[in-house]
Amino acid sequence: MSFANSEPDLKTKKQLYELYINVFNSSISNLHKEKILGTIFSYEPWSWRVIGISKKALKEFKDNNYNYKSRTFNRDHYFQGQTVTLKKMLEKLMPFDEWWLWFWDNDKTLLITIPEHSKKSYDINNDIINIDWKLGYFKCHTRMGFICTKKNEGKFLEDLANKFNIK
Repeated sequence: MSFANSEPDLKTKKQLYELYINVFNSSISNLHKEKILGTIFSYEPWSWRVIGISKKALKEFKDNNYNYKSRTFNRDHYFQGQTVTLKKMLEKLMPFDEWWLWFWDNDKTLLITIPEHSKKSYDINNDIINIDWKLGYFKCHTRMGFICTKKNEGKFLEDLANKFNIK
């Protein structure tokens, strides 16, 4: 069983935008602003949404009986690093629609192994299996990491491994 996930509603987006404006207009350093913005977003369950998993990560899950194993996985902002996204948001005050689209498009991630992340040793076209993030798996955990239970994500991963014949 999965839990539906969706893009935040307009009210939430506008509240986040107000926080962005306040941080943008503050007199603190840009580095500090980046950290604050990153923290604000990290408390949202849709933040760092997982849209794909590497075959190696899926094999790691399979080898561990679909249980989460610490110090094994990373979510990777493959498409654009989060710091790049946040820095661009601080170059100029973006209008609401531009700001949200910029953030939303660049906040998607891939679930990969730590070695794949550190070496960027995977090919997005051959090594990644797409995941529909709206199914609600791998939600952002409060501030760090992601939620992964054997009952929900484990069952989903087992079905995925069978579908893609992961040995």
